[in-house]
This record gives sequence, C-alpha cells and structure tokens, in this order.
Amino acid sequence: MGKDMKQTTRRFQQMYEKLKKFHYKLTPQRIAILKILSERFDHPRPEDIYDDLQQQLPTTSPATVYKTLTVLKKLKEVLEIQYSHESNRYDAVNPFPHPHIFCTACQKITDLDFSEYDILQKKIALQTGYHVETVCLEVAGVCPDCQKISESFPGSR
Repeated sequence: MGKDMKQTTRRFQQMYEKLKKFHYKLTPQRIAILKILSERFDHPRPEDIYDDLQQQLPTTSPATVYKTLTVLKKLKEVLEIQYSHESNRYDAVNPFPHPHIFCTACQKITDLDFSEYDILQKKIALQTGYHVETVCLEVAGVCPDCQKISESFPGSR
C-alpha cells in the first residue's frame, strides 16, 4: 500500500470515527462523501464533490454535500478555504489551518510549505497579547503550467 493510499485510508477512518463519536448518521451518501474527500488532494469545491458523488449515487442532492461539509467543518475535519471570486474549497487531507497558493489562471490551490507560518502566529500573539487561533495566509499568482501556456503573461518572458 503506497503512502497516498495509507493517508487516504487514515483520513477516511478519522472522519468516519469522528462522525460516529458525535452520533451523526453514517448514511451511504455521507460515507461516499467522506471517501471522495479523503481521496481528493486538490481542494475541491462542493460542486466537484457533488459531480464525483453523482457517479456513485446519482439520486443524491447538492444539499447533502453542503450539509455534510457543514458538519465536517464544525467537527474540524475539513478546512474551508474562501476566495471572494469563486466557490469555497475544502481540504480534508490537511484539515488544520495552513497556507495555500492559488493560481489566478487555472484556479488550482496548492498547499504551501512555509515553515515560518508557526513563527508568524507566535509573533502575532506576542505582539498583540491575543491567543491566536488561526492565521489565514493565502498567496495568489500564476502557476508554472499556466505561465507556459500563456506567452502573453508578462512575468513568463
């Protein structure tokens, strides 16, 4: 079993157990949503999750996806990523606050490996006296793939 497969299985189990612990119904639709979320490393939109779900359970409504995401967010099993210019995205693989980088051309969201993130959070707490619960760091730009596609992009020359 590969690393991604182990991580996928572990995340599915963690979300499943959390729902079970707090007595949420484990319907076939909800279980399928957990499976989809645990397998998606691309920060899907609710519409993406719904499209995947339609292949397995075509009678499921979009409301089921939104309700399940709301429950998982409440239980801190998904991280909701909000951008003003598009639908919210969800990260169930790494459901804790962490920085992302967003491609303004293709809308791809990628986790950003930024070791100073924890230091930034501590500095803010020290400077303000706040108990900092989360810091949102979202970086936007054009990814290397989109730079290659668009020769007219000024930064790609």
